[in-house]
Amino acid sequence: MICPKCRHENPNDAVICEFCGEPLKFQMPSDSKKDDKGGFTVKNLKILGVGILILFIVTVAILWPGTHSSISDNDSYLSGHASWQQIAIYNGNSDDLMSFQIEGSKVKVYITAQPLKQDTSLKCEIYGVSGIISSDDLAWKGADTSLKAMSLQSNVQPGSYSVNIDVPDTPANQVNWTVQVFDYY
Repeated sequence: MICPKCRHENPNDAVICEFCGEPLKFQMPSDSKKDDKGGFTVKNLKILGVGILILFIVTVAILWPGTHSSISDNDSYLSGHASWQQIAIYNGNSDDLMSFQIEGSKVKVYITAQPLKQDTSLKCEIYGVSGIISSDDLAWKGADTSLKAMSLQSNVQPGSYSVNIDVPDTPANQVNWTVQVFDYY
């Protein structure tokens, strides 16, 4: 503690100056700015205010209408309602036959394809135990080599099915394709 009269440095617990004998007054450290009533520091009040603000924002976010999670129609397991479930993805660039199992009442096959050569086509067929249940073609004419898509859908019984992709052999045309199979259950 520094003496206010002679500026001599004294120990912090000194009551009088060791050099001149002047009584020393107790001074509060400058970083603890307490109010006159001995209450909270300004720093503590700011932290408390920020905490209350954060608590308010979180409470409003939780209670705001439309933010509650609920069972939707897309969650067939929990809600008891059927929805489309992807069960397989196949990729290729030539003829192929792919098998899959259907558990529900509908099947949907979504095909995207892009030719590697001009003037070609692609045929997609869905087979069940009784033969072809759905089919369609994609065709590219002239210089067209754009990405195309198609979708096939049928009401079916649970069981084994297959999808056949047929690309013409003459000339040796190749088509990059992706087949996605969906089951409705």
